[in-house]
Amino acid sequence: MNRSCSSQRIVSGECVTACLSCRRGAVAVVAMVVLLVTSSLLALQVRRVRMQWQQDRQLVVQEQLRILADAALREGERRVRKDSGWSGGSWVVPSGAFHRCESVSLEVRSNGSEITVQVRSPAEPELAAVCRLTRKVSVSNEQ
Repeated sequence: MNRSCSSQRIVSGECVTACLSCRRGAVAVVAMVVLLVTSSLLALQVRRVRMQWQQDRQLVVQEQLRILADAALREGERRVRKDSGWSGGSWVVPSGAFHRCESVSLEVRSNGSEITVQVRSPAEPELAAVCRLTRKVSVSNEQ
């Protein structure tokens, strides 16, 4: 009994072996394409999750710096009310003092009636500040 397989006439046993190997090759190609598509989708999802994590981290750092700026502003107001000649100061908070935040520098300047607070992270000027907040408030000297 002769069957045609791959446009050739082959004896029955050889034809079955040849047709099975053709099918196995096709299945392998389909499996590789499915794996390629799946791994591509996985890589895109990992990238998306990483970007979201970085954005969330930046928001946490911004919120911590806002809290520091408010505290420095209140401290500056307190010092100006206590001593109208106080012109300001600067502090560096080391790394690790705040969750997910590198070193932070605080600068508070006062010209008597106005206080300016600047918070930078990281504190090192050569690293081009990642976050910079500037706040101003007017202070009336009450005693």
